[in-house]
Amino acid sequence: MILFLDCANGVSGDMLVAALMSLAAARGDDPLAGLVRPALAAVGVDPDLVASGEVRRGGVAARAFTVAEAPGFATFAELIESVRAAALKPSVVEAVVAVARRMAAAEAQVHGDADEHLHELSGVDTVVDLVSAAVLIDRLSPDTIVATPPALGSGMVRTAHGLVSVPAPAVLALLTGSPVAAAAGESLGELTTPTGAALLAHFADAFSAMPAGRIDGVGYGAGQREAPDRPNVLRALLIEPSGGPEGTAQALPGSVPEHVLLETNIDDMTSELLAHAADVLRAAGALDVWLTSALMKKGRPGIVLHVLAAMADRQRLADTVFAETTSFGLRVLPVARLYADDRRVAVVVDGHEIGVRLGYDAGRLVTVSPEYEDVCSVAAATGRPARSVHEGAQSAARARFGGA
Repeated sequence: MILFLDCANGVSGDMLVAALMSLAAARGDDPLAGLVRPALAAVGVDPDLVASGEVRRGGVAARAFTVAEAPGFATFAELIESVRAAALKPSVVEAVVAVARRMAAAEAQVHGDADEHLHELSGVDTVVDLVSAAVLIDRLSPDTIVATPPALGSGMVRTAHGLVSVPAPAVLALLTGSPVAAAAGESLGELTTPTGAALLAHFADAFSAMPAGRIDGVGYGAGQREAPDRPNVLRALLIEPSGGPEGTAQALPGSVPEHVLLETNIDDMTSELLAHAADVLRAAGALDVWLTSALMKKGRPGIVLHVLAAMADRQRLADTVFAETTSFGLRVLPVARLYADDRRVAVVVDGHEIGVRLGYDAGRLVTVSPEYEDVCSVAAATGRPARSVHEGAQSAARARFGGA
């Protein structure tokens, strides 16, 4: 199932949450009482601060999601700590933490704040939007999320630092590397907010026009104001790709697979140059690169180069393959991936902190992977064998987080 977000009118946190709530309600859930409010209570936010109802924007009936004014967290570190301590699914926690870290990095880039203060994002609505969106997306469980390039708006917007031009600096920082759309018209105001930009940058697997397939649900999320000459709504659709869930893994016209595998056979390069090409591809953003042996035509030994990439990086990484290898062509295979719930934690071994990556399946801890560099550093500092430090970190993580 594809979750498609039509961001022609921009995206904000409340618009996205409202659109997702509309989809969840159409599938039989009670999104406000059954999903959003319990999640907020788990984080320590008063669930009665949020409300939802039907409104009209530019003649379009849509769901609105509102948050009463209340103080939020002073720093991103406090927000992250509160979310990590909450009784939420690890996948939801990690999504919220990842988006919060994006926002912290954008704030630091724009303002240079060492303490990562939230500035104009300091109201409770920030954590409300992040938690609510993560819970709703987890509930809808799309296989992939595709969005149109968001319209950013025009004119000026008032922030904690005074009036700034639209798009605000934080929005530009958050969407660096992502496609955006121009919004025709003067003084449209801010169509894409920092929170909306952060959520979109994290959750969108690709940016594209609407994929081909069967529409299984439509939701409209309303913005807080009327916009001139356009309905201020975010449209969200659930789309079953053509061929249905039992269909083949072929790419569909107009659809965007989550990942692609680029492959090419090579029999006329040295191992040193192939290793260099693999390093360049990893540095360029490939999710994984590996080499396998193959028997080529006329019995010559050769190598198959495999490059796993996000769909959005397909052409850029293909260009890198052509530049760094002798290949004249690539096989491009759409790839679906299944993930364990991923969580990053830290444990202490002999007084030294070691980062650990945890993998959960159906709520059960199945994988414990200490960070290699941390293990080596602690081994050197303590004189213990690296294998002993590695096992100590695994044991400490299993004892502490095995029941999470």
